Amino acid sequence: MSEQLSSRQTLPLRIAMVEVREVDVSGTPPETVECRLRVKRLTRFPVEEVAEQIVATGDKTSPKEAEPRTRIAPPKPIADEEQAPADGNGDRWADAGGEVLVARGESDILAIAGAVSMLCRKPLHVISHQREDVDGACRCVVAVSDQSDAVDWEASARGSGRANAESSDIALTLATIRAANHAGLLKREYRANNQKVLRQWSRDAMLEISECLSRSGGLSDTKPSVMLEIESIVLDYLNLGSSAAVITASNQPRPETILSLFDTSVWLYDEDGRPRKHYTETDLWLAWYPGVDDDDRTVGELIESMPAAPASAIPWIVRLFENPTSPIRFRGAIDLHDHDVLHVLLGRGLQDQDEAFVLGFAMGTAKKVSRIQYHAFKFLMARVYPEPYRIPGFLQPAFDLGVQCGKKTGAADLYKQPLKELRSLTIAEARRRAGIDMEIVRQHYQIEQQRIPFTIASLRLP
Repeated sequence: MSEQLSSRQTLPLRIAMVEVREVDVSGTPPETVECRLRVKRLTRFPVEEVAEQIVATGDKTSPKEAEPRTRIAPPKPIADEEQAPADGNGDRWADAGGEVLVARGESDILAIAGAVSMLCRKPLHVISHQREDVDGACRCVVAVSDQSDAVDWEASARGSGRANAESSDIALTLATIRAANHAGLLKREYRANNQKVLRQWSRDAMLEISECLSRSGGLSDTKPSVMLEIESIVLDYLNLGSSAAVITASNQPRPETILSLFDTSVWLYDEDGRPRKHYTETDLWLAWYPGVDDDDRTVGELIESMPAAPASAIPWIVRLFENPTSPIRFRGAIDLHDHDVLHVLLGRGLQDQDEAFVLGFAMGTAKKVSRIQYHAFKFLMARVYPEPYRIPGFLQPAFDLGVQCGKKTGAADLYKQPLKELRSLTIAEARRRAGIDMEIVRQHYQIEQQRIPFTIASLRLP
């Protein structure tokens, strides 16, 4: 087993919202193996809040950080006199902070999986694991599942993780935590946000890679553990790309040009390289859009596919100005269900730029809008509305064009009509009844693409 000196040289290391501080694995099969981990849950508090605490108290620990404690995996509790690790250095484990996880198993990997299971919403079952020495370090690959005998790929949560470390104990521990994170099995407080979508993307990418290799005769009979490793590789790169994009965006002095740094055209094509005229088979709100060429589908069909937020999630200040029953509503204030129908009729998605055009179009159908209301609403959207409902200034040309378009097409005071009653109609018939001339709409979309280049919303306009 690894020496503690190796642990001190390579730790702490972070995986998702878990900081691994110490690893100790003792015992050799056929004897019972014990794994002892010290971990810390990383803070989710805003940086400003942490900074205020440091200034006020000089304490650099996270706000509301849990008191150090030891958790022991059932069903084999360890007696108090056995709490110290094999080297007898109990003070180090008692005084170093964080949380100590203790578990036993028939082998090192099973003991490690038992300890990591305490960070998970379900117990981990090891599907496979490999280890090899590479340039003086240990490289490990671990695949886990939430079911011990699952054979259905879709019925179980599975994931693979890789790690390199100076000792096999540390490498196995890190790989197991990464596998649990990739499988979506870590508890909410320990996993990174937005991993569900990335996991789905990585699985989709893995399946595409597999199909490509199978067609070329490369991996026609690939083992599940290898497929999981491929998936973890793709997921790692997705996380790299996503985090890099966030860092780049936060340091970009001109946010209106940020997407010009990336190849956003990937949003415009399906897995076979065909241009997407619409994309409604997704639960990701920023990817969903109905397009303008779905004339034969029904309004209700597209509404059902929309990953929209419930009415209860809309902030009070947004409802104050956009709810048609509010006493201080703006012209164009429209019922939420009618608003969704308008998204479909105009072929717009759910990004800020799409929202700006739809709001502007609804206001424009009033045909006469006072300049005071017009500019006041723009100010509120840019400066007062909270995220994610805020529409920044560089996207507001879409609102302006929406107002202009609504004045030229669409029934007068369309925003007052019960558009939800059009749900049973085809898109083409619903547009006809609403008086929406798509040629006029397309003309405004072409201008929008010129005024707001590079954005995903502009790129997918016709």
